[in-house]
Amino acid sequence: MRIKQIRTLLDYPLDLVKEWLQFQDARSPSQLPISKIDTLVKNMCLAWAADKFDHFPDAENSYQQQVVDAVANGIDELTAIKTWMQQVQKAKVEASL
Repeated sequence: MRIKQIRTLLDYPLDLVKEWLQFQDARSPSQLPISKIDTLVKNMCLAWAADKFDHFPDAENSYQQQVVDAVANGIDELTAIKTWMQQVQKAKVEASL
């Protein structure tokens, strides 16, 4: 359910999730350890952010600080991702002005 909710929020292609799962020798996320699911979530988020940052390390740092750290501090993951997405989009708009 976690992957489905995040994939839908990010509008991430289902085919890419299925392809990633095949590389992990799994048919569904439930067959994977949490660390692999965390990696998939990160990959989906960074794919969404790819065109919103000039430098990939900036996207990774932003994700780490605003999503991973927030979740570690008890914030719901979906809420943290939504907030991060809003902040990234706002920064992108402000940078283009």
